[in-house]
Order: sequence, then structure tokens, then C-alpha cells
Amino acid sequence: EIKIDQVEGLPAHTYLSIRYGEQRRQAPFRSGETLTFRATDGPVERAPKSYTIDVLRKVGSKQVSLAGITALGGAVKNQALEIPSLEINGAPITVDVTARLLQEAAPAEPEQSKRQQVARKAKEYLDRHSVQPVLNDMFAKLLESQPSDPIAFMVEFLEQQREAAEMAEDADAQRNFAAEPGLGPKALAGFADGRSSEDLPDLSHHHSLVADVLRLDRALYERLRDGRTTLGVSLAQCLKPGIDCPGHELMKVPGVYAGDAECYEAYSELFGTLVKSLHPCWTPEVPHAKDNNPAKLSNTRIDATGRYAVYATVETRRNFSAFRFPACCSKAERREVERIFNAALESAGPGGRPAVLRGSYLPLRHSQSFAARAGGMTSHQERRLRGAGMLFTEPDSRLRLAAGFGRDWPDARGVFVSESQGVYLWCNEEDHLRFFARQHTSINLKKLWVEMTEVVGAIDTGAGGAGGGFAWSKQLGYLTSCPSRLGPATRITVSLKVPLLAASVDLPALCASWDLQVSPIVGPMGNVWNVSNGDCLGLSEVDMVNGVIEGCASLVQLEQRLERGEAIHDAMPGLGKEAAPGFPADRPAPLPMQDFTARRSALAAVLRERPSIYSKLRKKATASGVRFSACIKPGMDDRGQLTERCAGVVAGDEACYETFRELFDPVIRLLHGDNLPAAQPRNLDASKLGAELAGPSAALALASWVEVRRNLRGLRLSPCCNTEERREVERLLTKAMLSVAAGRECNTRYMPLSASISFAPQPGGGGATEDQALRTEGFSFGAPTTAAQLSAGIGREWPDARGVWLSAEGQDAVIWCNEEDHLRIRVRRIGSDVKSAFERATQLVQQLQAALEELGSGFAEDTRLGYITVDPSNLGAGLRCSMEMRLPRLGA
Repeated sequence: EIKIDQVEGLPAHTYLSIRYGEQRRQAPFRSGETLTFRATDGPVERAPKSYTIDVLRKVGSKQVSLAGITALGGAVKNQALEIPSLEINGAPITVDVTARLLQEAAPAEPEQSKRQQVARKAKEYLDRHSVQPVLNDMFAKLLESQPSDPIAFMVEFLEQQREAAEMAEDADAQRNFAAEPGLGPKALAGFADGRSSEDLPDLSHHHSLVADVLRLDRALYERLRDGRTTLGVSLAQCLKPGIDCPGHELMKVPGVYAGDAECYEAYSELFGTLVKSLHPCWTPEVPHAKDNNPAKLSNTRIDATGRYAVYATVETRRNFSAFRFPACCSKAERREVERIFNAALESAGPGGRPAVLRGSYLPLRHSQSFAARAGGMTSHQERRLRGAGMLFTEPDSRLRLAAGFGRDWPDARGVFVSESQGVYLWCNEEDHLRFFARQHTSINLKKLWVEMTEVVGAIDTGAGGAGGGFAWSKQLGYLTSCPSRLGPATRITVSLKVPLLAASVDLPALCASWDLQVSPIVGPMGNVWNVSNGDCLGLSEVDMVNGVIEGCASLVQLEQRLERGEAIHDAMPGLGKEAAPGFPADRPAPLPMQDFTARRSALAAVLRERPSIYSKLRKKATASGVRFSACIKPGMDDRGQLTERCAGVVAGDEACYETFRELFDPVIRLLHGDNLPAAQPRNLDASKLGAELAGPSAALALASWVEVRRNLRGLRLSPCCNTEERREVERLLTKAMLSVAAGRECNTRYMPLSASISFAPQPGGGGATEDQALRTEGFSFGAPTTAAQLSAGIGREWPDARGVWLSAEGQDAVIWCNEEDHLRIRVRRIGSDVKSAFERATQLVQQLQAALEELGSGFAEDTRLGYITVDPSNLGAGLRCSMEMRLPRLGA
């Protein structure tokens, strides 16, 4: 038995073959693969004393169906069967093959008959495909030239013949890109097309970030419209895509592309604002960090088992500073970029290239700019690249066409493919150069990154300063066409299979807390998620790579813990002892204040209008030690997920509303309206409530809910309380509820959340199964999942001292302990009986208030604001009524 433990450096489309004696076993490499051989048929001492490992390359593969072989007389014949090559530069292999169903051994044919049949079939084949004239021509030229490498000469000759044949076949079908809008030599018709007015149109219905900026300051365009960069790029050219394409309010794009490296400086009033919106943590006064030392990269393996990490890609963008970027460059500039790129590939000579840069440059099909391959790649190569996901095609969105990325298509665009096919490069797509390195198995991100830096460095060195070197800014890092790609100009993506974790937590929110982005892969791979680095402007390459490595490794570890049936709260940001990462809550709010241009909470709206509030309150704290920074942390960590109806600020104790009144009052007015009474009115008279729905309308109401929120006075609220305070809330509420239950002589029980150890009568809490069942019905609660909740701090030390009081009324009334607020009562009634639910909820509140008063506690309240809550959206009565309704026609 021979076990293959690990293989490094195995090229694409190869497999391992092991020969032991006269036996051979072979298969694509899989970690832990075991091959078994019969040692010997004779004495053991005669068994071979060694084995041979061969690495064989598979050049083509095709599955051939045997369906219907019986109905077809026991034979299936395939003529001119094309076997696709697995190599990008390889041609398909054509075979004639017959499969025959044998009942018994076929009788041997006379030798002479076999030779005659073979000869006849060979001649038929050669004549049918006109092979003989091509071979005659090839051998004639071979003898005439007598090259030192005859094999290479013949391979090149046959490739040229194939390309000529394909070009002849496709001549009539060749697409006329020059006649299509945006793909010919002229800019797409519209704003700044060289023919129309360059006055700004009405932008009231535009939904891009650049439209937001221009609406706020229409004079900005007038101040900059007559300017030009040294290479001649105008502001109008940069704005064209955002003006021509109104966009959609639910998916805002920047709407602007830099026409050259100087645009970021020449039009900094516009680009600076956009960069701040796209990169909230960027500070223009601080230079972009640059550190690409591989010795500082983490040695952590994302997935040592090979079960979770299925794919990894590193993509890097670069532009040459001496030329306009693809959105605005001329045909001559584009061709010069292609020339410099290919010169850089060849500069070290074939023997001196890094291994990953040994390969072929394939211009896009029908491109005439590259003399060595005029006409571009063949149709076969195009199909192979498209199938491998390595090909880019003409832009088909109006935004990209308006930007100018399709002009003169496909001239001077192409793909370089490494022999290993793990590395490929795009020339003149959205940026001058885009580098790709990828792994399919045994994911080692550190190794992949080192390979990428080797490729980028080799091209930079090979260019030798031609093109002015890669465009770079001290503040913005590497300059790209789209301002969202600045900084290292790199995206790292790891595809992870984590089904249990994805089903247990809000995976996008969890990844966002680690500055990672995540999206599901739709397709046959199943529950697989692409995990990528988030905003990295200002972040060094080392920090960016390490962030992805450690983040993905943590996701895998959480998945493994769930597989073992373990709880994972303590390992998740915002659910352990420490606050969620992001804005610091344990010290004065830092200066300068973050930019709020793209933020959408009430906090952001107030601080945009009155930034002096931040400076005035940033060092303040309440008597119990709750800092201003802790209150605003949810809104400061917000990357755009909050809405205008969200506060973006929380109270850490009841004194916050007075200590930080300059902030909370305008937030409250935004949330509740300007006409707030001087004192919070109260009325618990249920007789004044309306009647239930009657008649046919009653069938539309499924259930009615009444919720009441309260917090205990003298104890800090959930965002800022410590372990002892949270447990004291649990102790007081359980004692109060026992007192209420005893007075009503009803059967109730307190069930701590699963894994909570704070309640002595039931350490470890309730069972996970019952927990989940109650959550499904809406009678219990789980850990916070959104980035705003985790930033607020309400999930710290989860699930300690959290639990649910269940009543004997069929669980129609439940009390939550230490969820967002100290106390949350939820009462449900079937149908539209809001009145009954209200009566039960207010009765419980009053009974608990009385019981707490006997224990020396009570509910925190304010004459002006009503009952104190964590979220200012819930101030006032601290009560919410809702009804579940069936409205099929209205809903449609």
C-alpha cells in the first residue's frame, strides 16, 4: 500500500502514476490517496525492492456515450470525434472510434486483410481532411529551412495552418464592432461625447455617488469644468458614466472613472469626497501604508484538512502613469501599453523568466495590433479561455460603455496565460493591467500572494521605467480607473464551504466585523461563500493578506466547532468579553471626526449638520463611566447598512440622555418628530381601545402582538453594563417574577438561554433544541447578528444572564431578560384582539413594577422622554403594537 500524503508544484492537467513491478496505478492527486499493489505471486523475497513515480500530463479528455449500443446492433461508431485539448494553446484531437459489444472473443482476421483495411481507412481519412497536401507543404518547407529544432518548426507551421483555416471560416461571420455604439472609435453618444453640450443636466433622479456630490455642490462642476490634466483629460470625461446612467437607488455606484493618474489631484474636490465615501476609514493626512515583506505574512493555514477552502484568487490592478487610463486613452496609447507589456514579458529572455511568466500572450480574437499574432487568438483558444474563466469580453453595460472602456474594440486587448494556468494577466481591460493568481486545491494564501508579487515585480522590472512606471500616490496608493479599487489595488478571494456557520449566524455581518466581504456562490457547488478583503485603502499589503488569512481561518474553526456540537459565541466578535472591533468605545472619541457623507443614520444626519457637537462631547462621560464614544459606536462603525430611520446611537445608562443631550435631542426629533410634548403623556385605560375586526375582515388577522420595554434604574444598560450588573438584572427580575407568579397562583418558569451559567438553579440553561423551537415561534431570542447590534455592545458575554420567562398561558405571554433592554414583555393573541394583549401586557408591567419596588428597584423613566430605552427609537411609552395580516391582493 502506497499513500500519497502531499504534492507541491504539480502542474495543471497532470496526474501521478506509480509503477510497482509490472503493475501500474494512476489517478489525479488527492491528499491521502492510497494505491494498493499485489506484492508478489511467489516468495516474498522476490518482490520488487522499489517503485517508480511518474508524472503524466493529460492533454485532452472527452466522455463518449454508449447509449443505445444494443439497439444499434451492438456497436456505436463515432467519426471525426473531437477531443478538446486541456491546454490553452493546444488544438483539439480528432479521432474515429468504434465501440463494439462482444459476446465472445472475435476471431482473428488474416494479417494481410488487417493491413489492407488500415491502409484504406488511413487514406480515406487523409483525403477527407486534406491532410496530405498540408504535410507535403510542411516537409518541403522543413527541408528548405532546415531549422535547428524541427519539432518546434512543425508545431508552429501546423498552428499557423489552423489559424488560417479558422480565420477563413469566420471571415463572413466576423462581428463589426466599429459599427456598434461605444465599441467603435467614437465615445458613446451622450454627455461629454465631443458632440453634445457639457452642461450638467438635472440630476434629481440620478442615484450614483457622484450625483449625490454634485447635487450638494453644483458650483463644484463649474469651478473645475474648464480644467485639463497634463494628458488632456477633462472633468466631464470622468463624469460621463455617472451622467449618462441614472442608476438605481438600491445599488449606488461611484459613477466616475479617472481618465489618468493626475485626475485624482487635478479634480481632488470631487475625487477626494468620493474616496472618503468609498473608503470611510481613509484619512487624507495619513500616507497610504506600503509593506510587502513576505516574512511578515501569517503562517496560519486557512484549512489544513482541505475540506472547507475550495478555491482562492488574488487579483491586482496596475496602470502606467505616462498614459491615459483605458477610459480615456487613444488607440495609439493602448497599443503602446500592449507593446510595453509584451516587452516586459520578454525582457529577461526565455531562460530567465520566472516560472510563472512562461506562457503565451493571446490578443483578443480579431485584434490586429500585435504583429506576432495578427488576428488574435483562435476560436479554439477563445473557447478554452472562456471555459476556464480567464477571458474578458467587450463591455455590455451602458455604464462601462459610457466610460469608454469599449472604444476600438478589440484592438490591443489580450490575455497572457502562464504554462501552469494558475496565473494569467489581462491587458487593457478596465485598467492597463490586471494580474490573476489562483489555487484550486490545498489553499495556501501566503504562497499564492508571494507568487503574485513575483509576477507584478517581474513586469515592473521588465518594463524598465517605460510608461513612467506604475501610477502611485502617497495618499491613495496604486491609482486605478475606479476610485473604489485604490490602495493596494488588490482583491483576495477565498471560497469557503461553511454550511453550518452560514445557517447559524448572519455571515455577512460577522465578516463585516472583521473588515471582510462575503457573498454566496450560486451554482452546483452548494453552500459555498466567497470571502474577500474589505476596504483596504490605508492598509498595507501585509495587513490586508493577514486579515484575509486569519479571518478565513477563524470561519473554518467556527464551522469545525459547530460540527462538534460546541457553542461559538465566545469566539465571535461582539459576543465575547471584548467590544466589537471598530470605533474605540473605551476612550475619548478620536479626532478628526469621520466623514459622514455616505452614512444614513439619524446620528450621521445630525453630525453632518452640526459637527461641533462631536468636538464638544467627545471627551465626556456620565457619572457611571459611560463614554460618549460608546454611545455613538454603532453609527461610527456603520458602513452604510443603517437607514435614515435608524438612530445610530444608543444609551449606555439613563444619564446619557441628559449628559449628551446636545446629540440625543436632535436625534430624537428626527426619529419622533419636532412636536414633542414637554412631558410624556400616559394612558393605560384599555376601555378606550377600538373593537376587534369583525365579519370577513376578521379572517385577515392572524395574530396581534403587544411589546413593552423597560430598564431598571441605577444599573447601566446592556451596551455598557458589566457582568455583575447584567446578573443583578437577572436576579432582580427572576425574584420579581416569582413574586408575581405566586400572587396570581399561576405556573411559570424561567429558562436561561442555552449555555448560560449565571442562574444557579439551572446552570447551562435550557436545551439547545427547546431554545431553537421557541425562537422559531417568536417566544425566545438569539444572539445579535447585525453589525449595528454587535457594535452597540448588547451581545457581549453572550448568553450569560439572558433568559425567558414562560407563562402557563400557552406561551402567549413571555418575558425576555437582558436582550436589548433589561426587560421586554411580549404578549400574543390569535386574531385581531389587540385589546386583550394590551391588557395582559400592561397588567404584567404594573405587577412587575410593584414587585421591583419592594426589592428596592424599579423602572428607569424621565418626565420628558418617558421610559428609558437603549435605542432612542423606543422612548416614550416603550410600547409597540403590531398585527400579522394576510393581504394577498394588496401584497401583490
